[in-house]
Amino acid sequence: MIVVELPWPPKELSPNHRGHWAPVSQAKKRYRNAARLLARSALSKADGFSQFLGVRIAYEFFPPDARAYDRDNLAARMKAGTDGIADAIGMNDRGFHFAPAEIREKAKGGMVRVTIEQVTL
Repeated sequence: MIVVELPWPPKELSPNHRGHWAPVSQAKKRYRNAARLLARSALSKADGFSQFLGVRIAYEFFPPDARAYDRDNLAARMKAGTDGIADAIGMNDRGFHFAPAEIREKAKGGMVRVTIEQVTL
């Protein structure tokens, strides 16, 4: 099992965000790259993770404030992060199995804890 702590996804990644496409595209690139680098770092320290056949991903959201967040919207915000993790692992994300997203207590600045487990097929 590997745990990666990602920064809180920016508002531009929300499916409900109605901004211009250019800042949205830049936010996706930045978040995907951050997820790739952080996941690659965590994978390099892990033992026993070689070629992945299947992966189970669990997201735990620690919001930056006490607002009520929609679980489905938070999971959708993570598409760029999921792609970055897939890049780090070296597999297509269609082999990912997702656990239901969890919303935890607020944390300063917010963060997303991602648990990656290898699945035997």
